[in-house]
Amino acid sequence: MAEFTEASSTESPRKKREAVRTFLVADRTPMWFTTLALMVGGIGTYYLAPQVNATFEEQKIKTDFVIRNYSDLRQKMEDFQGLYAVVTQKQAAGLDIQDQVFKLQEIVSRVSAQNLSMMPMFTTAEGPKTAAQVNAAMNGMIVMIFANAGKTIEAEADVKAYNEAVAKASQALVPPLLQLYVSIGEVGRLRPTAVTTDLPEK
Repeated sequence: MAEFTEASSTESPRKKREAVRTFLVADRTPMWFTTLALMVGGIGTYYLAPQVNATFEEQKIKTDFVIRNYSDLRQKMEDFQGLYAVVTQKQAAGLDIQDQVFKLQEIVSRVSAQNLSMMPMFTTAEGPKTAAQVNAAMNGMIVMIFANAGKTIEAEADVKAYNEAVAKASQALVPPLLQLYVSIGEVGRLRPTAVTTDLPEK
């Protein structure tokens, strides 16, 4: 009896392996497996696929948002800061700057409109807050120009004071603008480097 039991326990795993092998190499797939596969495929088509597509579509919208707004904002800020340098140099030299100041004001208005259009995409208060700070800093730079309108900037002390005012107004724009770029990147889940990060040396 013990020998029979031992033989049965030895043959049982062997039969199972043989059954699995037969199933895998069979000429046709069992009907139940085909039906199960079709059901799983149907579930994937009607339930999982739309969810996956929706996720990809959402990410695509966010990526397009980041690329478009980052590029547009960067171009506007390059135009503004470049023109600002020209205006302040002309003002220090006593030249007419009225047309250029109008252009600066136009760029500020365009940046303000763009920042407003970005509001719905931000998910934290950091984005809107830094956008407002960018607008305030740009307006502060123009106010500095108006504050020195009509002044004669010839004496060494006057030139030094003027240059310091220009530098102070320009530097006030840097932190919020950098944070705004970071906030735009975060919308697209790009995980941009935080503005407080100390980058390692080479």
